[in-house]
Amino acid sequence: MQDFTDKVAVITGAASGVGKQVALRLARAGAKVVLADIEPNALEAAVSDVKAAGGTAIGHVTDVSKREAVDALRDRALAEYGKVNIVINNAGVGGGGGPTIWDTPEKAYRWAMDVNFFGPLNGILSFMPTLIAQGEDALMASTSSGAGIVFPPSGAAYSASKAALIALMEVLAYQLQFSGTKVRAAILFPGPHVVDTNLFSSHRNLQKEYDDPAIASGAGINNVDEFQAAMKMLIGHEVPLTQPEDFAEEVYQSILRDDFYILPLTDKTKDAIRKRYDDMIERRQPAIPDMM
Repeated sequence: MQDFTDKVAVITGAASGVGKQVALRLARAGAKVVLADIEPNALEAAVSDVKAAGGTAIGHVTDVSKREAVDALRDRALAEYGKVNIVINNAGVGGGGGPTIWDTPEKAYRWAMDVNFFGPLNGILSFMPTLIAQGEDALMASTSSGAGIVFPPSGAAYSASKAALIALMEVLAYQLQFSGTKVRAAILFPGPHVVDTNLFSSHRNLQKEYDDPAIASGAGINNVDEFQAAMKMLIGHEVPLTQPEDFAEEVYQSILRDDFYILPLTDKTKDAIRKRYDDMIERRQPAIPDMM
């Protein structure tokens, strides 16, 4: 997609972090943006920021884990702008839980899957018929994570949900190629380092059906500073961070190139990915990745 003028982009998880910065970047390129998020006050502020920067934007409070809420988001975008050209299923949660799979409450897995996997699936089911019927160039994208490729030794709920999303989006890309439609797919992997976002405090928006003390506590991590302190205890040093606006520029440039994998990498992460697939081919026990 080379021209964003008057294109309509719908972005979930857009009240902060990567979603907000992608909305700002696409608005600067001429797109009309629909920001969706579960957090009303932050969403209102993000819409104001886009408008203050000269963009055209509306906001719609959306819980992406609910299909009817995503349908309502689609209907609002179409009622406001008459079409949708870009959908970025970006909303996500950390999952939370205990230090091991068996110490993590079942609700943590259901929360992670409902938001991180079924949220993008709802976006595909709701928007794809419209994108195809329009007959125009369009993009269906979703945000995964490097943790869905090379699995860290903790955070199983998050990693499993992001790995499932990679499979979903790859199959979608194949099917769109077979169908001959003008819609294409892309998958975002925020990076190349840990992105400084509110994902660390995603439990602040924990829906009541997933309420559990082990999830609501965020495992003692509520912001990037607490994450860095945990890293220092775990691996002996803090880790490099990527700012959301830097990754948003990567997303913008990747859309211009029609990339599928929007995956900025360091030499360490490249080596870790190669090692993972070498272990698979050679049937070895998986080694703890060195990505930090």
